[in-house]
Amino acid sequence: MYVIGISSGIKHGHHDGAAVLLRDGELIAAAEEERFTLAKHARGELPRGAIAFCLKQAGITIHDVDWVCSPLKTYTNYARRLTEYFKYQFGHSPKIELYDHHLCHAASSYYGSGFSEATVACFDFSGDSSSGLVAHVKGNDFRVLTRFGRHNSLGLYYGMLTQYLGYQMTNDEYKVMGLSSYGSPEYLDRFASLLRPNGISYELDPALDKRQRDAEIFTSDFSTRQERIFTEKMEEMLGPRRLRGQPHDRRLTNIAASGQKQLEIVTTEVIRSAIAQTGCADVCLAGGVALNCKMNMEIAAEPSVKRLYVPPVPHDAGVALGAAMLKCVEAGHRIAPLTHAYWGPEYSNDTIRDTLDKIGARYELLDDPVTRCVADLVEQKTVGWFQGRMEYGPRALGNRSILADPRQGDMKDRINLTIKYREEFRPFCPSVLFERQADYFEDAFDAPFMVVTFPVNEAVQRKMPAVVHVDGTARIQSVHAETNPLYSRLIGEFARATSLPVLINTSLNINEQPTVNAPLEALHTYFCSGLDVLYLGPYRLSKPNARG
Repeated sequence: MYVIGISSGIKHGHHDGAAVLLRDGELIAAAEEERFTLAKHARGELPRGAIAFCLKQAGITIHDVDWVCSPLKTYTNYARRLTEYFKYQFGHSPKIELYDHHLCHAASSYYGSGFSEATVACFDFSGDSSSGLVAHVKGNDFRVLTRFGRHNSLGLYYGMLTQYLGYQMTNDEYKVMGLSSYGSPEYLDRFASLLRPNGISYELDPALDKRQRDAEIFTSDFSTRQERIFTEKMEEMLGPRRLRGQPHDRRLTNIAASGQKQLEIVTTEVIRSAIAQTGCADVCLAGGVALNCKMNMEIAAEPSVKRLYVPPVPHDAGVALGAAMLKCVEAGHRIAPLTHAYWGPEYSNDTIRDTLDKIGARYELLDDPVTRCVADLVEQKTVGWFQGRMEYGPRALGNRSILADPRQGDMKDRINLTIKYREEFRPFCPSVLFERQADYFEDAFDAPFMVVTFPVNEAVQRKMPAVVHVDGTARIQSVHAETNPLYSRLIGEFARATSLPVLINTSLNINEQPTVNAPLEALHTYFCSGLDVLYLGPYRLSKPNARG
């Protein structure tokens, strides 16, 4: 049985479209639509490009697919519209099955974890008339303990904070998270009055929501991204907001720290209370708010939590996976744990070479790109690393990555300024060999998807300053030879050269552009940035003025 799961939809507020393909419960292919449209988050787009890739990867046509599964169960006539969409775009529509948005989120995390029982929490912005849920899952039985109302939303709360600080909601929340580490929670008492824990739920002050207060001017309660979503009460409580482009001051960084801290307090209390009800200390998180790695660190540190799993796609791209999983489980198929995220397109050496030749690029063909790449890294060159199948999810995990040596503190500023073109306060993450990570990071567990932050051991912080955030933490990727042998070997060879089994790893893209998919996009990023070297499979490109 072939099942395609999709995410996103046809309205402006829909985003992060993706498609996955399962065969009898086995994951075959998965990718986000933004990698094909080159428009970040692919807003309001059904995943035509990602669907076409999944079919091509499996060597099948749409006529071989038994089911297309999607969230948006509560949308009027949505199954009919999907049927018409598939007939128009692909000439045929499989059977359509719709599921609850947050149940799809929960399924993607629970089945991906491999846990036989879990306390599952979904913290999100909105979907199918709610903003998340808490459930106890055992076997294939999902028992929902509570749902969060559509306006009682942690995603809305953090979107308001993001807008208040002069950034773009549903896009820049990670900037607020990074900025928060530079401040102190001096406004925590004010945030505690705006967002209050309540057992396995919480209460967001409804007076903050401009869409509710001014309902008569909105055609729906889902405002567009260019409109303000918070009322004047936020500025009355916190002072003047920051306009886009204005500098930060101490007050704003403290507000970021306070808003982040209150999120951590509330979600940790929800998890603690949920475990007390379920009796299950294994926790799965999902929903867009589960991309908040600082929050995840606090939840993992909660004494009542035994194990924590966050999938590589906790945001809306993950509901495509969850929907397909639910259908396969209904059909009696077993779902294997999700141990890696390399489910996207791969390009042959011949395809890469043809692209290089078409643009007239000068390149070298290498017998062993790993050995040469280590030499480049040791010489303090910044490296674009394009290998194997593209990652499914927002994090580059060693196949569509920018890599660098973390031993020099100024490397962070160099990459931010000359390659990524982004804010100077934003940190970079370390990829570390799993078997060595306990030597460098405190209380670290297997974190292959770069979605949890851990404290860096004080004794080794000076050895890798470029990946240690201002608060002494790092969002790590645990690298395994079993799931990515080439990248694991690269880090291992770098460790033999430097005694450090850690590399800077950030996505191969320029700020506000999607992570690259195809060789031509990698070349565009290379030539339009300060990257020194680019490896495309076995081919190496180097600029004349590259360091070393």
